[in-house]
Amino acid sequence: MTIVENAPPAQTEEATPSAGRPSRVPRFVRRIVKADPKYWIFAVVTAVLVYEILVPLVMMVWSSLNEKRPGNPEFFDSESLTFGNYSRAVTGTAGEAALNTAIFAIGVTVVSFLLGGFLAWVVERTNTPLRKLLTALCLLRLFIPGVMTTFAWILLGSPEIGLVNKFFDSVIPGVDGPIFNVYTMWGMIWVESLDVIPLAFLLMSAALRSTDPSLEEASLMAGKGRLITTFRITFPLILPAMLAAVILILIRGFETFEVPALIGMQAGIFTFVIEIYLNTNGVPSDTGLAGVYAVAVLAVCACLIWFYNRMTRNADSFATIGGKAFRPKRANLGRGRWVTLAISLVIMLASVGLPLLVMIWSSLSPAYKPMQPFTAEGFSNLSLDNYRLVLDNPTTVRAFMNSAVLAAAAAVLIVFLISIVAWITVKTKIRGRKLLDHLAFAPIAIPAVTMGVAFLWFYLSVPIPVYGTLWILLLLYIARFTPVVMRLLSASMTQIDDELMEASVITGASWWRSFRTVALPLLRPGMVAGGIFVVIHAFRELSASLFVQTGGNEVVGVTMWSLWADGSYALLTAFGIMVLIVITVLSLAANLIGSRFGIRE
Repeated sequence: MTIVENAPPAQTEEATPSAGRPSRVPRFVRRIVKADPKYWIFAVVTAVLVYEILVPLVMMVWSSLNEKRPGNPEFFDSESLTFGNYSRAVTGTAGEAALNTAIFAIGVTVVSFLLGGFLAWVVERTNTPLRKLLTALCLLRLFIPGVMTTFAWILLGSPEIGLVNKFFDSVIPGVDGPIFNVYTMWGMIWVESLDVIPLAFLLMSAALRSTDPSLEEASLMAGKGRLITTFRITFPLILPAMLAAVILILIRGFETFEVPALIGMQAGIFTFVIEIYLNTNGVPSDTGLAGVYAVAVLAVCACLIWFYNRMTRNADSFATIGGKAFRPKRANLGRGRWVTLAISLVIMLASVGLPLLVMIWSSLSPAYKPMQPFTAEGFSNLSLDNYRLVLDNPTTVRAFMNSAVLAAAAAVLIVFLISIVAWITVKTKIRGRKLLDHLAFAPIAIPAVTMGVAFLWFYLSVPIPVYGTLWILLLLYIARFTPVVMRLLSASMTQIDDELMEASVITGASWWRSFRTVALPLLRPGMVAGGIFVVIHAFRELSASLFVQTGGNEVVGVTMWSLWADGSYALLTAFGIMVLIVITVLSLAANLIGSRFGIRE
């Protein structure tokens, strides 16, 4: 037998490709296929968020630069791009709309921040009685749709039929003209401020509750008065929360639709949002001009968010919670606690009590007739007929069912999607996770009307058959309500120790099984809170839905708007009261379930 030394090793077909024939599978493809599943998940959720958020916005900007309308075959032709729409806006009504929007947004911010901050201070830092009642009333205010409260204040503050004006006319002799005219800029600011008070209250109460009072006590012991201590110690400590409240309320003032639509258009006061609505729904529509106004509102809101991030980039310098336990100390106001209670009750009477009372009274009054006066004869004419009409009306029943389906589907999909996003951004070291976090939170700076217009034009221009169905509303709600759920679940994910997931992986469990059996059960309280938020706002949503909803796909908010436009005020209030009851019951039930999960976990 002959042994050949240095013979080349035998080569198989798998080991060495044929001469002159390159490998069929590129190396980067093989790496992608063999990649950790979490990178696949990261890529999928990133693609979903980009499609849901960035693509429609790009379409909106494209439309603002386009002389063709969405749906036109030449819409995507670059030769149709022009800055003519911006020139028309500048030389048209843009200046007046910008001034009205700025006055309205700043006025709402000042009034609601002062009132909401005062209520937060009363509840969290004083011994004022009935603090739990004040908190409950603020939360109840969140459930009431904006269309209803705006309509209620029209009934209260109208110069002709307003109940407040009629009351003062009867008790104050010699009064010439209305005491309060809701059809003014200040009337608009007042009504919207009452709707935003709960937002300021929740933000400020959370900050006051988590601030260590020892620093304030040290200032007082050093001989500084309470006023000096408040401005030099308390306010600097809660500066991030104050900035968050101011920025979010300003954004709300720029994007809100109900008050400018129901009151502003009647008074001839047009904001950017109303210009977008009129140019989109007018005949013929002017989508280019509407796109310019939408881009302007988006730019302002984005600048506000950038300013907030820049002002709070050194967040560690505001930390006051250390390893030692503390309990915020309440100021003993003595007899002054009755004064703060009286002021707080007056605020809640204007924000919740009077509007709710008027809505209930209107819902029990005869339909298609002027609201009954608060007299014995008026009481004798009250009935439940409007509620029966609502239940017999196929449009209102269909709208409620559509909103219920959309609310449930949006809550489940958003909570599941953002649970994965929160895990990626908080618990992994994947490159690009911070960009994913910013992308999920970006819709907080996108006004509802802007997003509604963007979705309308996008799905009118691309061959995806969702326009005219509930699917477009579901996609819109997912994009709209992602930011708040992202913050809720990110905070909950931060509280889960990394060792729990690591222990599961060490025992041989896959990533998906560890996430499903360890992370998700511990996230239940935050998931329930996020679901409650989505359900409540899905039933309240109007301004974005108004642009994409079509006949047969009505939702609650748009149906209320239609009832208002038709003059069916009694049916509007009856329908709104029924929706309010359902939302309240669902929220209480979900909160009970969430609290039980929280105790168990």
